[in-house]
Amino acid sequence: MYRKKIYGRSKESKCPFCDSTASAMNNQGILVCQRHIKDELKNLKCMCGEPLDIMQGKWGPYFRCINCGNISYKKGLEANSLL
Repeated sequence: MYRKKIYGRSKESKCPFCDSTASAMNNQGILVCQRHIKDELKNLKCMCGEPLDIMQGKWGPYFRCINCGNISYKKGLEANSLL
């Protein structure tokens, strides 16, 4: 089946908890599946060992480290073995 690509809508996000298709946002502003709406990402650490803060930007969520600065969402999840 062919779907016409529309800017900003062709990417399908995955839930960081179970790897299924994400369709809703939790309290932190992260796209998750319907089963994990009430779950939150906690105790996330940077590669340098400092805690990560979840921030919302123009193009979606990203992480902020005190030492390293801004870290992409994908890199932050990979550092914590969630992706």
